[in-house]
Amino acid sequence: MKELGSCIAPISGEHIISDSVCRVLTGGGEFSISGVPWLEAGETKIIPPPQANCLCTKHNSALSPLDDAARYFFASLKLYLEDDDGSRHAIVSGHDLERWILKTAKAAAVSRNLARGRERLSGAFSRDEAVLDMLDDPRHWPEGAGLYCTMNAGDMTENTPRFQLQPLTDERDDIRAMAINIMGFRFVLLLEAPDPVQFPFLVDAKYRPSRILVSYPASTNWMTLSWEDDGKHEELTVQWFQRR
Repeated sequence: MKELGSCIAPISGEHIISDSVCRVLTGGGEFSISGVPWLEAGETKIIPPPQANCLCTKHNSALSPLDDAARYFFASLKLYLEDDDGSRHAIVSGHDLERWILKTAKAAAVSRNLARGRERLSGAFSRDEAVLDMLDDPRHWPEGAGLYCTMNAGDMTENTPRFQLQPLTDERDDIRAMAINIMGFRFVLLLEAPDPVQFPFLVDAKYRPSRILVSYPASTNWMTLSWEDDGKHEELTVQWFQRR
C-alpha cells in the first residue's frame, strides 16, 4: 500500500492467511501447506503459519476488521459443519469477506507464493491500480465483480478444515480472479466485470449468496452474508445426512 504515501514504520509481520483464521482451521493442531512454488509437486509440509513483511503497522491495523470478519465466518461455518447442536444463526458482511480474500491473495502475490504448477507467478493483478480502492471501499468494486458460489444443488463435497486459493490468469499471466475453497465450499472471487467468454462457468453460479444453510435432519444453521447493493442474492443449502 506504499502508493498511498501514508505508511507508518515499522513494517509488521503480516500473516499471509490471517493468524486468527489459521487458528480456527487447525483447532489447536498443526498447520500444513502445499501448492506453493518452494515445495515439490504434491508435497505437503507442516510449518508455522507463514508470514510476509508486506504491510506497515498503520495499514495492518486499518485492515484488521477484515481479519475479524473472516475469523467469525470461518469459526461459525466450521462449528455448524462439525457440531449439530440445535439451530444457530450468524451474520457477517459479505463485502468484508470479499475484501479479506483479496487482501490474502495480494499478500500471497507480493510474497511470491503464487504459482501455476511449480512456476512462480509475477503476482500482477489485471486491476492492480484499483486493488487499493477495492480494499478500501466496497463501492469501488466493478458491477458484477465479487464472490460467486460455483456449487450446484446436489453437488457432493468433503468437509475438511482447509482454505485453498488458486489464481485465475489471462494471457499475460495477470490475475483476474481467484478460485477459492473454504472447508469444502467452492467459490470464485472475480475482480472485474463478468466476461462469459473468459469465465463461462460463472454464468450459472450464485453471485454473492445471501445465506449458507447447513441442514441436519432435526435442525438448520444459518450463515447469513449481508450485502449493501440492489442485487438478487440466492441461498445456498447444504444437507448433512450423517455426521463423521
